[in-house]
Amino acid sequence: MRFFFCLLLLTLHVTAEECDPQAAAQTMLENEIKFIAQGQAEDARTASLAWLADDAIMFEPGPVNAKKTWNEREETILSLKWEPTFAGMARSCDLGFTTGPAEWRKAKDDEKPLGYGQYISIWKKQKDGSWKVAVDLGGAVPAARKVEDPPAILISPATEERTPAAATKALRAAEKWFTDTAKTDSTSALVGASSEEILVQREGVFPAAGRQPAALMLSVRRGRLTTSTLGNTMSAAGDLAYRYGKYTLEMSQNTERGYYLQIWQTDAAGAWKLLVDYQTPTRPEIKKIDE
Repeated sequence: MRFFFCLLLLTLHVTAEECDPQAAAQTMLENEIKFIAQGQAEDARTASLAWLADDAIMFEPGPVNAKKTWNEREETILSLKWEPTFAGMARSCDLGFTTGPAEWRKAKDDEKPLGYGQYISIWKKQKDGSWKVAVDLGGAVPAARKVEDPPAILISPATEERTPAAATKALRAAEKWFTDTAKTDSTSALVGASSEEILVQREGVFPAAGRQPAALMLSVRRGRLTTSTLGNTMSAAGDLAYRYGKYTLEMSQNTERGYYLQIWQTDAAGAWKLLVDYQTPTRPEIKKIDE
């Protein structure tokens, strides 16, 4: 019995050593590049079906099964191209994300793109050890963005270990603070809950990277925000998580409804911080102003 106990400890130790978050992030980015390359060599539909997890979601504008959606689309020569500029990885090497600029053309040989955007992909390690995209979405931006540097990779800082139940409890508390505060002031809620590296993405404008740029962007979108969660996932290490759902934002001139995605990460103190915040509207309701 002692022999088998020691063997178990040795196995766990080796497994822990084999989990290198930096290496896992590099593998995820390499798979992203393969995804992009396949889309260019073949087409967006074929590449998406190859790299999406069976239960992956995309926003259309609300969350739908991504693989089913691509399966039902007719084959097209539409060309999608994107490039990761920012990535994150959990210490358990099972959950990560990439984001960066994107562009699309009617056909890959077309000289001028039809439009530009910013994408977000959340990657999950599958039971067979492969990496697949679990969430795939994006939004439009005004123009192309030039990429000069390799992707910045953010690994969750090492903190005191805690049980999945404790990590979940702490995350729910952070989410509750955000949602409670947002019901009065959406901008204060995001600034107060965010990481220094926060990335805020809204339709039709360039993303805001960093707490101060995010606060400046959202200062003109200040309002009363309510959300309802439709799905969520957390890494095995309890240090990286995402949730998505519906939102309603009541501003002075109109009420905006849509869907959101948030990525949360723990900081060096083990506190959950909002790292990525994405919203896509479905319909604005313009308020009448009494003359």
